Amino acid sequence: MKHLATFEAAAKTIGLDPAQLPIVSHLPESMQKAPVALFKLSVISAAAWQKEGVKIDWNNRSQEKYFAWWKMRSEDNSVGSDLGFSLGQFLGYDRSVSGVGSRLVFPTIEALKYVAKTYYDLYRDIYVID
Repeated sequence: MKHLATFEAAAKTIGLDPAQLPIVSHLPESMQKAPVALFKLSVISAAAWQKEGVKIDWNNRSQEKYFAWWKMRSEDNSVGSDLGFSLGQFLGYDRSVSGVGSRLVFPTIEALKYVAKTYYDLYRDIYVID
């Protein structure tokens, strides 16, 4: 999964310049990490789909789409397990209702597991306010 090993590799896979990140300097400092993390994970997801040679088809219920389901807990004023929060079960829905943004789905369970482990910090930047 070389195309997903780094954000830079993923950006190049889909023809983006990895140095061109969203401008967030106008936001309060506490809100700057989440949009950049979402952008990076969106690029990584797009690279996974492109490498598989498949486009996301939201009208095709038989096309598998995988997303990370994170368990968040507050113990000792931290969030989640020893790592901050932990990856829970992988779930799929049979309806058009979704608990995840469409930019964060992956075409295979293997790609999702790899990305969830490799980019834990980006997921944390989206979901946790420090």
